Amino acid sequence: MIHDPVSKARHGWRKWVNTDHSLAALLFFLIGYGFIIYPLACAKDTTNPLAAFAFSVVLVLGVLATTRHKAVRTAMVVLAAFAFTSRWLHFLIPAHAVHVMAASVSILFFGVLSFLIIQRVFRGGGITVFRIYGAMAVYVILGILWGELFVLVYLFEPSSFYFQPSSQFGEPPVSELLYFSFTTLTTLGFGDILPVHPMARALTNLEALVGQLYPAVLLARLVTLYQK
Repeated sequence: MIHDPVSKARHGWRKWVNTDHSLAALLFFLIGYGFIIYPLACAKDTTNPLAAFAFSVVLVLGVLATTRHKAVRTAMVVLAAFAFTSRWLHFLIPAHAVHVMAASVSILFFGVLSFLIIQRVFRGGGITVFRIYGAMAVYVILGILWGELFVLVYLFEPSSFYFQPSSQFGEPPVSELLYFSFTTLTTLGFGDILPVHPMARALTNLEALVGQLYPAVLLARLVTLYQK
């Protein structure tokens, strides 16, 4: 029995982190980050501190939701530290090279995070609702990941995308490219933003393919294995 309040709090925290509950926390915050905070905060200012702070929270929750393996979690902490530093450095020094570095590190972090969460979702044991939340979180992460990829392409070649006059508000248009990423992932395709460069088109096609196959194959499989 644990009677000390501090020890009890630590025990409860470790129990929460080492279970699949952290996957649910990551999913719910990612929804707020990807669909509310980031689009609104970066609509006209890509160096908004609110977006940088929310990104920092995503990094923390992402590390907690990856794995209980100490070495892997330590590696994720280091990677998250690089992502945190580059994002806040871009907030302080909004230079082109710094933005390229921040986008590149974010792509690496979200890519590794997606892989590790998928591993956690399909590890041994029964499929719970929290593991389904984890798989849903990966779907949202993929949208954010491709958004960063589109931003990186734009930073190297601004003419890679065509924006209708009423669809571009910021420079670089990070909020618009995140919106374009999710409309591509869900294959909505409103046509207000169009990929022009071959690399942008290739990434768009690949995201649309992943957006169709991921829910149909992986999420559907998890739901069939779900144990109440």
